[in-house]
Amino acid sequence: MRISNIAFEQGKAYGIVGKNGVGKTTFFKCLVNIITNYQGSVLINGQEVRSHLHVLGNVGIVLDDMNLYRNRTGMFNLRYFAGLRGGTPPDNIMKLAGELDIADALETKVSKYSLGMTKKLQLLISLMNDAEILIFDEPFRGLDAKSVDWFRNYLVDLKRRGRTVLISSHVQEDIESIADHVFVLENGDFSATFDLNDRTQAFVYSAEVSDVEKLRRLLEDADISSSMAGKFVQFTVREEVYRQVFKQAVAQDIEFAQVKKEVQFSKFVR
Repeated sequence: MRISNIAFEQGKAYGIVGKNGVGKTTFFKCLVNIITNYQGSVLINGQEVRSHLHVLGNVGIVLDDMNLYRNRTGMFNLRYFAGLRGGTPPDNIMKLAGELDIADALETKVSKYSLGMTKKLQLLISLMNDAEILIFDEPFRGLDAKSVDWFRNYLVDLKRRGRTVLISSHVQEDIESIADHVFVLENGDFSATFDLNDRTQAFVYSAEVSDVEKLRRLLEDADISSSMAGKFVQFTVREEVYRQVFKQAVAQDIEFAQVKKEVQFSKFVR
């Protein structure tokens, strides 16, 4: 995998998106030294990870293929992974377990857990040491709607408290609700980045209209590129530009049956 120089700032959340198989999980594994045969360096607080493994004590991670001890209890797993970091489960672990609605299952073997309960235990393991850096690979997969809402809010609060969050997801809303920046991974490298806090960012508009050719000519006259996606005319512009286009189109008797507005990275999370 070839990754360009990239830096993540404290107190920010970053979405890592891309099609299946582009290497998001591999990238995360390189960051935490699960995969070590990579070129270049991974630095945490200025220290190279491969030479200073202790810095990983400040990292919490959930991987989509994370293995647990399925024939042992949830509490055993919590104690085991806490021990790897040189400690025991903290005092607030039962409070977090209660909020995730998993406290009553911690003395049950993980083999009896549902997919959702297993994911909650993985999240609990990643959160329990109050790490400075949190890495989540598809953390919402398998969670019920209530847990998804709780976890989104929790991550936003962690960011407010100065934590650095990296998250991958194939659900656009997950990324938009948490991330400040989005990085697109393609062909083993980052091909694009989007600042979701930029109020002047462009969006992808898909319009179903009464006269396709008339709208495309209007867009061409405004030096705006367009393409067809089924019955929709697609074009990428800032919101204020779209409003101008819409007014001009209506003035030319072009009727809009429906309009979809999406962030530019949306095609990479499907």
